[in-house]
Amino acid sequence: MPEDISLEGPQRRLNTATATAPEHKAAAPAPEPSAAEPGDNGQGWLLRILLGWHASFTLMGIVLELLLWTDGAPWFAHLVLYGLAASYVTLGAPALSGARPPRAGHLFLAIAYAGTLLLTTVDDRTPIALYLVLPTTFALLSPISLAVAACAGLTLLSDALYLGHHSFSAQAVGETALQNATTWLFAVLVGFFVTQLLTENRRRGDLIRLLEENRALLASAYHDAGVMAERHRLAQEIHDTVCQGLTSTLMLIRAADASAFRDPDRVRERLALAEKTVSENLAEVRAVVTATGPLHLGSTPLDTAIENITARLGDELGIEAEAHITGRPLPLDATLQVVLLRCAQEALANVRKHARADRVRVELGYHPKSVLLEITDDGRGFDAQQVQGFGLRGMRSRAEQVNGAVSVVSRPGEGTRVSVEVAWEH
Repeated sequence: MPEDISLEGPQRRLNTATATAPEHKAAAPAPEPSAAEPGDNGQGWLLRILLGWHASFTLMGIVLELLLWTDGAPWFAHLVLYGLAASYVTLGAPALSGARPPRAGHLFLAIAYAGTLLLTTVDDRTPIALYLVLPTTFALLSPISLAVAACAGLTLLSDALYLGHHSFSAQAVGETALQNATTWLFAVLVGFFVTQLLTENRRRGDLIRLLEENRALLASAYHDAGVMAERHRLAQEIHDTVCQGLTSTLMLIRAADASAFRDPDRVRERLALAEKTVSENLAEVRAVVTATGPLHLGSTPLDTAIENITARLGDELGIEAEAHITGRPLPLDATLQVVLLRCAQEALANVRKHARADRVRVELGYHPKSVLLEITDDGRGFDAQQVQGFGLRGMRSRAEQVNGAVSVVSRPGEGTRVSVEVAWEH
C-alpha cells in the first residue's frame, strides 16, 4: 500500500482532534520579573545608595563654597567649584549609575583632579575634597592598580601644594600625614564597597537582560511550535477526510463513466454513491473547521463506524469487504476512538488507491488491556521497508499519541496487513 502523498520536513507529535473541540496549549508565558528583579535591569536596588552618594557630593560642594567665601578666595575659584559640580551632574553621576559609558567617568575624574589641585593652590583647606574624589576614583577606574596610581599621584600633588602654603613646617607635615591616612582609609573602604556594588549591579543587569532575551526566544519557540503543530494537525485531517473523499469520488465517477452505455443501473448506483461520498466529505470538512471530531463518530459507536466504512469500501470497489468485532466492546475515550477510526480510514483508503484487492477484512479486537485493529487485504502488496508515505507516518504519529504502535507487513504480490494496537485501562 504505497502512499501517493509525500510531506517533506520533520514530523511533529501533536494532539489528535477529539469528539469535542480540541484544546491546544498556548505558549507558556515567560516568568515575570520578581520584586527582587525590577524592570529597570536590576538598578533599582542601588538607587538609594547612589542618592546618598550624590547627597554627599552636594554637601561637600556646599562646604567648599563656604570655605572659599570665608577665606575670601578669588572669583575664579568659585567658577572652578561650579564647573566641578556641573561635571559631576553631567558626567560623574551618570557614569556611576551606568547611564553613561566609562569614558564619561574618566573625563569627570580628569576635571575633578584638575579642579581639586587648582582649588588647593587657592585655599589650603580645599584638600578635604579628596574624601570624595578618591573613592570616586576607585569606583570609576579599573583595574584597581590604575586607580591606586591615580589616587597616589593626586594625593602627592595635593600634599605638595598644601605644604607649600605652610612652608613645609613640621606641623603641616604631621597634619598632611594624618589627613592622608584618614582620606585613604575612607577612600579604600568606601571605594571598594561602591565598586563591588557597581560590579554586582552590572552583572545583575546583564543577567536580567539575558533572561529577558531567552524569555522572548522561548515565547517565539512556543509560538512556532504551536503553529507547526496546528498546521500538521490540519494536514492530517485534510488528508484523512478531503483527500480520501475526493479519491473515492473520482473512482466512482470513472466507474460510472465506464458503464455509461452498457449498464445504466450501475451508473446510477455509482453516481448515488459518489453523491453520498461528496455529502459526507463536505460534512467532514465542516467538522474539521468547527473541530467537532470525525463525522462517523458523531452519533455512532466505534464498532458501527468501522463496519460502515468497511461496507462503503466494498460497495465502491465491488469487492468483498467485511468487518468483525471480537471481544467485549470497551468504553473507550474519544481520543482512542478517533485514533482507531482514522487509522482504519487511512488503511482502507490505501486499499482503494493502491491495493487492487479482491477481499478486505477489518478486525477490531478488544483485549483486557489493549485494543487491536487489523486491516488485511489480498492485493498486490508493496515493500514495507521502502515505502513510507505521509499516510503511514500519520498513522504512526496518531498511535504514538495514545501510547500505541503501528506495524505493516507486506510483500509485493502477497497482500498487506496493517495492525494498530493501543493500550487501554479501565
